[in-house]
Amino acid sequence: MIGDSGASLKARAAEVTLMLKTMRDVVTSALKSPARLLSDGDRSVIEAEVHDAGRLTNAYSFMLFSACGIAALGLLQSSAPVIIGAMLISPLMGPIVSMGVALARVDPRRFRTAALALVIGALLSVLASTLIVWASPLKDVTPEILARTRPTLLDLVVALLSGFVGAYLSINRKGGAIAGVAIATSLMPPLAVVGYGLATAAWDIAGGALLLFLTNVVAILVSVFGVARRYGFRSIERQGATWETPALVAVMVALCIPLALSLQGIVVEARETNWARGAINQVFADASPHIAELKVQAQDNGATFVQAVVITRKYIPGADAQVAGQLNSGAKVEIEQILTAKGAADLGAGALAGRLTATPAPPTASPEQRLRAMLSPIGEVQAIERRGPGLAVTFAMNTPGGLAEYRAVEQAAQRFMPQTPVELIPPLAPLPEVRFAYGSTSLSPEAAATVDAVAWALTRWGASAAKVEGAASPNPRGRRPADIRLAQARASVVADRLRTQGIKDITLTTDVPETLTGDEARYLAAQVTMLAAR
Repeated sequence: MIGDSGASLKARAAEVTLMLKTMRDVVTSALKSPARLLSDGDRSVIEAEVHDAGRLTNAYSFMLFSACGIAALGLLQSSAPVIIGAMLISPLMGPIVSMGVALARVDPRRFRTAALALVIGALLSVLASTLIVWASPLKDVTPEILARTRPTLLDLVVALLSGFVGAYLSINRKGGAIAGVAIATSLMPPLAVVGYGLATAAWDIAGGALLLFLTNVVAILVSVFGVARRYGFRSIERQGATWETPALVAVMVALCIPLALSLQGIVVEARETNWARGAINQVFADASPHIAELKVQAQDNGATFVQAVVITRKYIPGADAQVAGQLNSGAKVEIEQILTAKGAADLGAGALAGRLTATPAPPTASPEQRLRAMLSPIGEVQAIERRGPGLAVTFAMNTPGGLAEYRAVEQAAQRFMPQTPVELIPPLAPLPEVRFAYGSTSLSPEAAATVDAVAWALTRWGASAAKVEGAASPNPRGRRPADIRLAQARASVVADRLRTQGIKDITLTTDVPETLTGDEARYLAAQVTMLAAR
């Protein structure tokens, strides 16, 4: 038994020794330079193929112009599939790989040829994007555009890893995963965003996208250079110290500085945004809040500016100061409170409209998306359509609201999106009566506000004609001409105010009964009715 046990231990020890030796051989093989896998003839063939793919040709120019046009349209529509298609079409990787191999070989002529192809290709791409954006009716900043305006160290790492894979596939002539490399390197979309920034004079957007493009180019160039050197692509004639590696390291370090600062800024903003969100939710804890928009500007010592749009059931006086007090950073806070229909009914439309004072920050999504996100918590967004440069949204509140509430919501949406005209179309419903004092033909402030709300609704419904019926109660002895004149005067004063607000085709009628029946209050009013819509 003891002998069998000893033999078993020896066998196991031999297996472990063999396994460790195999692992050592694998690691040693992996660490060996892959240059031994290629002959000089193989390198010459690979080098010729790489430099051929990086030349400036008619096909290269056509593919680039088309790819950037597609990318620009995808960015304007915020369509990721279209943008990915542009990445796959773009041939920009060719010149960069050619530059990396030429640098490894220390071949100035081929490096200059590839660099010229890259520069001309980039200029063609920016030109294509600029022309398309300039001609397009869609010029709003979309999430896909904003995503390419603040490059960080993470983008540099992605480009480096993608460059390693791209160089490996090119040198080993394996094209199976090249599509994934084209998507990961993301060379074309930043150029399209540069064109967008130039076309719309958004210099910060153009500058951020250009930095992202340069980051990707330099990172891929470094990766290709490193892989090419590992595979034995070196200068044969030159001996002694080399300058290429220190130069590339210096460029990488110079790029890392703004990228690191950008990443730090994003981290600080994310932290301060979470704190501001928590403070707002705490202040509005009893009002079922929904934060429709939150923009935070921050520095290392905390938030400096907080701007929010909060949809709430209950108006919170002094919410700005309460949130600022919780942040403890001396931040300026602006909170726009939008009441739900129930809350608006409790508070009154005038107080609701009085809260519409903030100027929103630049949008973080497409206008349609931002408008839908803002309105959905308080009602049903039935349709959103483009009308020239603006948006028209057909909207119904979750709980019944008057025209004043709908108009206040439109005003809130307009302040929420100051650069995009917004028209809110309320559901078709009977218009409210315009009330008058007994024997009066003058509009009180409340009556004038009602007429303005009616004119707004008729405009939003596309009314081309309306009828105004003035009412008056008859004299106890019977209807008199003076009673009819009173009703006509009431209809006229309402019609005159409607005409000043664009309702021109108005028919006037009167309602004066022969004898008074029922409540006299029903005859102290004028009623507007829509007759036809455009």
